[in-house]
Amino acid sequence: MSFEISNPTFYNFTELPTFDLFLAIISAIVGFYLLILLLFLGKSPFHSWITRKTIHFIGGTYIAFIVNFFQTLFGIILAIVIFLIIFIILILTSKFKILNDYLILNECRENEKNYEFLINTVTTLIVLFILLLVFSNYPAVFTAGTLIVSWADTSGEIIGRKLPILRYKIFNEKTLSGSLAVLVTSFISFVVVIQLYHLSIHNMWLLIISIGSLICTLIEAFSWRWFDNLLLSIAGSAIILWVYLI
Repeated sequence: MSFEISNPTFYNFTELPTFDLFLAIISAIVGFYLLILLLFLGKSPFHSWITRKTIHFIGGTYIAFIVNFFQTLFGIILAIVIFLIIFIILILTSKFKILNDYLILNECRENEKNYEFLINTVTTLIVLFILLLVFSNYPAVFTAGTLIVSWADTSGEIIGRKLPILRYKIFNEKTLSGSLAVLVTSFISFVVVIQLYHLSIHNMWLLIISIGSLICTLIEAFSWRWFDNLLLSIAGSAIILWVYLI
């Protein structure tokens, strides 16, 4: 099959489609309300990990799908810029101390240093952005990588904490129930991507996503400290790329 990776139209910075401008504004507003939700949950009786995973799931799911409606990279960058402007204004004018209290300090995982949380977030976002740039002609690749991080990782922690069955530790403490949740949710994520983007179904796709789900589960189980999200995003994208190439 012909596999043209780049989409020249996507890199057009000479003009901004009206729909992209609309999506950029909407996305910035969504990001703003996620910050408000983060503040609200952060001051609630919920455990910090629940707050973290709630935002992780909602934000990741939104990003996974919304970027595919943009016609140009210009629109996506504009959305990021508008959000950052709002974010900086909040930092400068708000009494909530958003950056220090929630995004870096209080929302860290247990046994994870503050800078590790920041590195985890930044490196994962950079990898996803690179995937978006390189495979702009194949948005399913980006969506898969983002969904695996937001859905599989979230389900693994929630199930693992709420229904802990057979704890084990390789680098980080995990549970069998959490690992099974990652396996099932990874499979579901791949199926959703394949159906959503109407990828050609062939006799190998079920085997590929089954192998992919197992790989994602092993990555989650064996990953050292903060490398899980980074590696999961790469693995999720690679599996859907495999489906494209077969």
